[in-house]
This record gives sequence, C-alpha cells and structure tokens, in this order.
Amino acid sequence: MNELPLDEGNNSAKVLIDAMNTLLEWQPKIEKAMAHVNGMFRFNDVVSMVCKGELDLLTFDGCCVLMQREQYPAWATYHCFLACGDMQAIKDAEATINLRAKELDCKYMSISGRTGWPRALKNDGWDHLISVLYKETY
Repeated sequence: MNELPLDEGNNSAKVLIDAMNTLLEWQPKIEKAMAHVNGMFRFNDVVSMVCKGELDLLTFDGCCVLMQREQYPAWATYHCFLACGDMQAIKDAEATINLRAKELDCKYMSISGRTGWPRALKNDGWDHLISVLYKETY
C-alpha cells in the first residue's frame, strides 16, 4: 500500500507532488467512479480534500481508495469515500485498510455508493445497514 496522508506534520512539497502525480494517474478511474454519484463531487474537489488532509489517498496494486475518518458521538468510522480499479484488488486491500482504521481508533469501517456495493461485498462480512435515496428539490 502506498499511503499519502497529508496532515500538518507531513505536507512537504515532495509529498504534495507525489499525491498530485498519483491522483493524476488515477484521474480517469476516479472520475468514472464519481460519475455514479450524479456530479456531487468533481475531480478538483477530491484533489483539494486530499491536499487538506481530509481524505487519505491509498493505492494498492490494481486499485485506488480514498478514505476519511468520521467521528460520531459514540465511535468513529473509517469511511470509504471512493474506491476505483479492480474489484478483487479493492477486496484484497481491506485487511490493510482495516489496520489503518484501527490505528485511527475507528470502531467500524464503512462504505457508501451505488447499489452494486452491497451485492459485491455481501460474502465478505459486510452488512448493508442503510441505503441513501435522494430526490431533486422542486
């Protein structure tokens, strides 16, 4: 796993350049994944969130995963903001991401996205907790 967390203690020019190069390498697949959320985010939004340290940029052989720590009153979760690349590579990355979640004192890992995720992960121990529906205001 290549991890490029950009926090206040690790924002050197080299780290930023490495993150930008990685994001540009994965840009077509990141944009393809983002197309499934109806334009909610643009690629530049993702770049900004990584540079601000709001997203962890994790790359593995065959996939790219953007994670964020979300704190709730009772516990924290390490949330998959976006994953792209080969599905098996994403599944194989889970154990490493789980270790990172534990390092960040997260009780859970979570993922949200299109309806294919519950189907793709149902045999890997993931529970389908909620679905998100939306409707445009009128």
